[in-house]
Amino acid sequence: FMMLLNTASAEAYPIFAQQNYPEPREATGRIVCANCHLAQKPVDLETPQAVLPNSVFEAVVKIPYDQQVKQVLANGKKGGLNVGAVLILPEGFEIAPPEKLSTEVAEKVKGIYFQPYSPERKNIVVVGPL
Repeated sequence: FMMLLNTASAEAYPIFAQQNYPEPREATGRIVCANCHLAQKPVDLETPQAVLPNSVFEAVVKIPYDQQVKQVLANGKKGGLNVGAVLILPEGFEIAPPEKLSTEVAEKVKGIYFQPYSPERKNIVVVGPL
């Protein structure tokens, strides 16, 4: 199975968890990057109820938060919050290769950064920064 990821506009860094933890879940089931300012925010996830093998589908992740809130950036200035996601899909799912995407879909995901959590965990997708 393959998937396409489309997200609501935001800014993020769950990639730090990817670099520091071989598994994206703690023993408690909590996502390892959930220690940030968005840890307690509700998440809206839209996916199809069913997909056919070898098909491309879209997963939409929305994290509502106050976009007026600022953080201190690496350069010392105030900027938007870092926002992203770790999306855990069932075994066998993975990011669709670019050649499988239609022109419309390729344009839709242009500028959205996402990658597998690791070569062994292709069904887990790290999204961000957005």
